[in-house]
Amino acid sequence: MTRRPDQPLPGDGAANEQATVGHRPVADGRAAGDRAELADRPAPWSRESLRQRLDGLPDWHPSSPCQPDSHGGRHERDFADGPRVRPEPLTDSEHEDRVRHIRSELADARTRGLATDARLVDPADNRWMTERQLIHRDLVDEIYASAADVPCDRKAIMAGGLSGAGKSTVLDRHADVERSQYLTVNPDDIKEAMAGRGLIPELDGLSPMEASDLVHVESSYLAKRLVRRAMDDGKNIIWDMTMSSTTTTEQRLDDLDRAGYSISGVFVDIGLAEALRRADARHCQGQEDYQAGIGFGGRYVPPEVIEAQADPEWGSVNRRTFEQVKHRFADWALYDNSVTGWDPVLVGARYGRTPEEER
Repeated sequence: MTRRPDQPLPGDGAANEQATVGHRPVADGRAAGDRAELADRPAPWSRESLRQRLDGLPDWHPSSPCQPDSHGGRHERDFADGPRVRPEPLTDSEHEDRVRHIRSELADARTRGLATDARLVDPADNRWMTERQLIHRDLVDEIYASAADVPCDRKAIMAGGLSGAGKSTVLDRHADVERSQYLTVNPDDIKEAMAGRGLIPELDGLSPMEASDLVHVESSYLAKRLVRRAMDDGKNIIWDMTMSSTTTTEQRLDDLDRAGYSISGVFVDIGLAEALRRADARHCQGQEDYQAGIGFGGRYVPPEVIEAQADPEWGSVNRRTFEQVKHRFADWALYDNSVTGWDPVLVGARYGRTPEEER
């Protein structure tokens, strides 16, 4: 299948029981002078670039070298081999202030056109600018190369659920899936990879993942591009998604069907209130890690994004989508993971179509 530079697409936007799904049954447009100037700069994910970014942080920023360390002195400006001392968690009041700051910074950034799909797409032909296309190519190449040992059996698993539902936990421990036999595609993982390369716009006082909403469209575009490449080769895929849109989910099923894939489905169900709590907890945990020198921060998910998924019959539009498309899966499993600290409960499953249905 011949590839071409693609237009940017909108982002999508029982204990002790196992369900067997998966592999077991159940061009640079800059002027020469600009390129020379860029060549003199450190790579955006290099040690030198990260050091410069640390040095440029305001003194009050928790990661600033000017912040006192656990002994009352100063942080070393050179990168330490181990993580810094873990900070005290924010009080409720401090957390509320921080969330207000995040929302204000993101709103202002969008007003100023800092979202990458607004800033780095050429309006003349509605394509990513050449320099960004080259970055996309390298990033997709690197992620794809990491799955070199994944077989090309044309098997796919579509994993759905609200943010924080615990899809990875179910796939790793309960759904009898050998993860090494699949390339997992998740826009949130791509955001992390972009953060590691300095590709997320910097906002005052925000960690890279707190600012990652500015690359939401771009990360979704890259996820689709990665899936298309995998489908060209027939590589096994786990597509981690929310299933917030029935139309989009059906389009992805259509694409996999046309590519000759056998498709399994896994849905992990939780209530909206629990999804809100977990999203907030994951954000806080990620920020504490970041302030200790681990990772790129906690991804902030606005509550209204989760609340908008409410459905009067099924609890969430995500669950409704799963119920509407599950007949299309060769096999599927539905888990309830609403109780933190307990194993997910298998509440429904189907293991393979009958011969009549295959016909």
